[in-house]
Amino acid sequence: MNKKLIAVRKARKITQADIATYLKISQTQYQKRETGKIKISDQEWKDIARLLDVSVEEIFEEYPNQYLVLQKKIEILKLELKALNLGKNI
Repeated sequence: MNKKLIAVRKARKITQADIATYLKISQTQYQKRETGKIKISDQEWKDIARLLDVSVEEIFEEYPNQYLVLQKKIEILKLELKALNLGKNI
């Protein structure tokens, strides 16, 4: 969860839908970025900062561990699926 970003957005009374419209993405896609399920690109950080009238440093946080954990789980599941498929071919 990008707590700094959420706090500034709410303080400015800007909704997720407002930012999504500004970024030309759906509100759901923006929500996934804000919660850490999807990585926010460097350009998106700059655009969001411009909209919120702050520096990127004021809202930027390293990507939440949740995002990295999910990526790792996906890698493990892919390897397990590959192993299962190999086992069927024997």
